[in-house]
Amino acid sequence: MLFVERNSQINGLPTITTIKNSATSNSLFSSESQFSSDNVLDDESTSLDTPDDPEIKSVLNKMEELNRTNEADIRSVTSKISSSSQAGRSSSPLPNGNNRYEELLPPRSNSLQPTVEDDEDFDLWTIWGNLVKSWELEWKRRPSCVKELARRGIPQHFRTIAWQLLSGANVKLLHENYSEYLRLSSPYEKAISRDIPRTFPKLDFFKDEGKGQQSLFNVMKAYSLHDREVGYCQGSSFIVGQLLLQMPEEEAFAVFVRLMENYRLRELYKPTMTELGLCMFQLEMMVQEQIPDLYMHFNNMGFDTSMYASSWFLTVFITTLPLDLANRIMDWFLVDGIDTIFRIALSILQQSRIDLLQLDMEGMLKYFQREVRSRYENDHELLFTIASRIHLNAKKMKKLEKEYLSKRTKDQEEAIELR
Repeated sequence: MLFVERNSQINGLPTITTIKNSATSNSLFSSESQFSSDNVLDDESTSLDTPDDPEIKSVLNKMEELNRTNEADIRSVTSKISSSSQAGRSSSPLPNGNNRYEELLPPRSNSLQPTVEDDEDFDLWTIWGNLVKSWELEWKRRPSCVKELARRGIPQHFRTIAWQLLSGANVKLLHENYSEYLRLSSPYEKAISRDIPRTFPKLDFFKDEGKGQQSLFNVMKAYSLHDREVGYCQGSSFIVGQLLLQMPEEEAFAVFVRLMENYRLRELYKPTMTELGLCMFQLEMMVQEQIPDLYMHFNNMGFDTSMYASSWFLTVFITTLPLDLANRIMDWFLVDGIDTIFRIALSILQQSRIDLLQLDMEGMLKYFQREVRSRYENDHELLFTIASRIHLNAKKMKKLEKEYLSKRTKDQEEAIELR
């Protein structure tokens, strides 16, 4: 069994003290051929099903090809943010009536999927332009297709609106609250100010005294007042920084609130860190089931799951992988939530298995800090291909959760008795 609590820091992020006690023999993974009739996606397991429509499949395959050649340079985003912020703000995250997004929408048909005759003129921007313009309709008519489009990668310049739409952020609803938060003081201001220079220090947008640093401070301070139970936790600034590279601060605040409240991030950042401990335990059991030799190697070396994976969950891989790849993961995360982190984590471990089996503890620490990033610098697709094939059994994940919480409660009671 694995329990965690805030302890020390590695690379500016909180690490956790771990206590191991038990394991489980229940299978966490099943190949497609092994799934029984009770492993239904909505009830028992979660999988990444591609829509069956051949025409939609053709669109998705073409999208994937175009996405690899149309990924924008992330450094260009800062200039776009600056210009869009100066041009004026809007209180609505939706495209209708919003000048900021009208320029992104091509004057084409509202149809999400082009006909075969239009295939030669197929354009990733056209697909996403039409999608955001008729978002509510397309989401109601074919949500599985919209989700798969997002998983395949959202064009860089559409992420501003797409991330707001996928998360359900409501800028207008939070507008007055955000303005009020900025006028107040927070007990976390010193801690936030101390951590800001460590957030994307190599990006011009976040250089000393820059606009990015002020926006980052504002959003983190506002959230610490918005959610006083969580307040501020190291690591969250990287997620906010990632959002600020895509959108102005008020929109970033609205999306961050949704990520915290609807995507389990709030539970991960709570002072008790119970949720983070649960995720570490579940991932450890997955590794034991899926990659047993690597699990044994980690155990023999005393290499705990939290030593490499806590930052994956706390920052959604932003501090581990190149930023453009982390953006692709966020596209997926906004669709499938925390299951995305488990899938990407297992994909990394499966591909790194041979290297890791040859390393001692110090070597593995360096590998996760440096080599993982360089491994995916120029090749993203294999990571997603393997991750998309991983099935999570929801019923067995829930069973692990009950086991973890039960053992945690029992150990806490025993600790109290010993005092």
